[in-house]
Amino acid sequence: MYRLVSYNLHSGVGRDGVQDYHRIGHMLAEKNADFVLLQEMDTRASERNTQSDIDALCQPGGYTFVPAATQVTSHGWFGNAMLSRHTVIRDDVVTLNVADREPRNLQRVWVETPHHSLLLHNTHLGLSRKERRQQVKLIQSALEDGTANADLPAMLAGDLNEWWYLSNLFARLKPIMHQLDTGLSFPSQFPVFKLDRVWVTQHCQILNCGLIKDPASSHFSDHLPVFADFVIHDRR
Repeated sequence: MYRLVSYNLHSGVGRDGVQDYHRIGHMLAEKNADFVLLQEMDTRASERNTQSDIDALCQPGGYTFVPAATQVTSHGWFGNAMLSRHTVIRDDVVTLNVADREPRNLQRVWVETPHHSLLLHNTHLGLSRKERRQQVKLIQSALEDGTANADLPAMLAGDLNEWWYLSNLFARLKPIMHQLDTGLSFPSQFPVFKLDRVWVTQHCQILNCGLIKDPASSHFSDHLPVFADFVIHDRR
């Protein structure tokens, strides 16, 4: 069994106003996540060291860190990132930028477990509905890219920023992946919106999924982490 967690870090700033990647790193290790898809990873603060921020997240769980920056400054960067306890084969980034909007991307990471290969997609969509529609079209194209996925077992997760309850935004993804019911994740103290979501292909059998909701996880960010426990079936 493997566990995937998706988590908008809010730059590592908790509801107490404290920026602390160490406590988040320990929480992720305690939850025994094999793969962690992060949004709003932020190392731009001049008073901190970028590698120290990365180590704080990775060392407690023994993770490999894979960055996917959307903004870079002289002090560090901001964007998406992925943590993996399994071998990272390769990674790339699909640009989801929309004119006059904040830069966005789709991070793709290919990993090798002891028995299977797996393709993970991590993203954080924009704040306007028009922007998100364009970005979902680009994600659909990436998921259908046969040269990239080679019919691999795959998962997609992240902060999709879609709070409309009757939205049909993700209809394009239905023929490719199945969306899991992981629950309401935002805001963390009293969740009313399903911003953080997970999709899987048919090769991934879900054993359990939902929110990581306890005093720690609901305090460390303005989003709750979502998770999926799964096994991978051999391709037919």
